[in-house]
Amino acid sequence: MPCGKTHDKISTITAPIVGIGAYLITSDIKITMVLMFTYVFASFMFNGDLDTNSRPYNRWWLFKMIWIPYQLMFEHRSTWTHGLIIGTIIRLLYLGVVPFIFILLKGNLEIIKSFNFNIIVLMFIGLELGSANHTISDKIF
Repeated sequence: MPCGKTHDKISTITAPIVGIGAYLITSDIKITMVLMFTYVFASFMFNGDLDTNSRPYNRWWLFKMIWIPYQLMFEHRSTWTHGLIIGTIIRLLYLGVVPFIFILLKGNLEIIKSFNFNIIVLMFIGLELGSANHTISDKIF
């Protein structure tokens, strides 16, 4: 398994490739920027290694405590944290439960209705690509 520095190097090298690829496919700078931002965020702060005391975990700085229950719930490198697609979905559900409950309790469902579905899909793709980069490099090395 690559160490944290190696994961960071792989992410740094692949980020421009993802950006160029996104722009060549879409010819849209806004789409490219959304994919790039979420790819970099997932690569450095929102990948499978949040299940342990790791670089991504420590990058949350004061907010890293929110990941402690997540670490207690999941075994390191389990399908739930390092699984393609499922790992990203689990992290999004974990991180989104509290705000979602707050929105429901306030009864302000207009916030949910105002979400742009296309942007949400783009963000998920970027997050998944960044997480997949991490998981695939774990499997290869």
